[in-house]
Amino acid sequence: MLKDFLMKKLKLSRRTIIDLKKNYGTCINGKPQKVDTLLKMGDRITLLFPEAEDSTVPPQKLELDIVYEDAYLIVVNKPANMPVHPCRNYPEGTLANGLMFRFKESDSRATIHPVTRLDKDTSGLTLFAKDPHVQHLLNLEEYKDQFKKEYIALIEGAIEPGDGLIDLPIERLEEGKVRRGVVEGGAPSRTEYRTVLRKEAYSVLEIVLHTGRTHQIRVHFSHLGHPLLGDELYGGKPDLIGRQALHARKLTLMHPITDELLVLEAELPEDMKRLVE
Repeated sequence: MLKDFLMKKLKLSRRTIIDLKKNYGTCINGKPQKVDTLLKMGDRITLLFPEAEDSTVPPQKLELDIVYEDAYLIVVNKPANMPVHPCRNYPEGTLANGLMFRFKESDSRATIHPVTRLDKDTSGLTLFAKDPHVQHLLNLEEYKDQFKKEYIALIEGAIEPGDGLIDLPIERLEEGKVRRGVVEGGAPSRTEYRTVLRKEAYSVLEIVLHTGRTHQIRVHFSHLGHPLLGDELYGGKPDLIGRQALHARKLTLMHPITDELLVLEAELPEDMKRLVE
C-alpha cells in the first residue's frame, strides 16, 4: 500500500501524509492516487508537496556565523545575548529573524524548523531544518541515537569527582516560572562531564548531554553546589562574566538525507576564552 511505503520507507510523518492527501499530492505513474492504493513492482511514485506557508517571523538583516548549510539543514554559531526566536520581550534581533532574511534574499523556499535550542545567553551551535520533513526525520529515534551535543562550561569551585554522570530528574519549580530544579518524579535527565582544568575557584568542563531538558546543565551543576559562572538565576556570581559561562561547541549527527556523518565545531567565544586563559 502507498501509505505504508510513505511511512516505512520514506519515513514521512502522519501530518505530511495528511497534507499530501489534502492537496492531491500522491501520484503513481503520473496519475493522482489515494494513499490506500496497492503498489506493484515498477510503479513510479511522485510526491507534490504543498508550498510552505509564509513564516510569521519578520526577516531582519543580521550578521550570522554560518558553520554549515545545504538544501536541508543550516547550523549557526549563535552569539550570547541573542534569543533563538522572537518573543514578547525580544520581538526582533533573534536568530530566526536573521535566518528568514537569509532565506528571502536567496529566494529559498526554506522555513525555520529548530532541531536544537539554546538559552538566550548560551552561545554556540544551533541546528535548524529547512522543512518539516527533515525536522521530523531528525526527531526519529534512529537519528537521535547518533546525535551528540557537546558543551564547554565554567563552573564555580573544584568539582569532585573530576569526571562523572549526573543522573537526576528535573522539573519546573513553579507554574508559569522559568526556573527549574532537581525534583523527585521529574523528567529523567542525564549529564556526562569531564574536567579539563581544575582550580580552587573554578573548573572547566567538557559536557555531553544524554537528554535535553530545559536548563539541564545549569540545574544539575547548581544542585551539586557548583553553579555556572555568571548564572545568577541558579546561584552563580556575575562578577567575572555577564552571562552563564556555557558554550555549545560541537554537534555530531548523521545527515537525514545523505547519510553523511557531520561533525561540526565552534570555537570558544572571547568572553569565555579570556576567563580560561
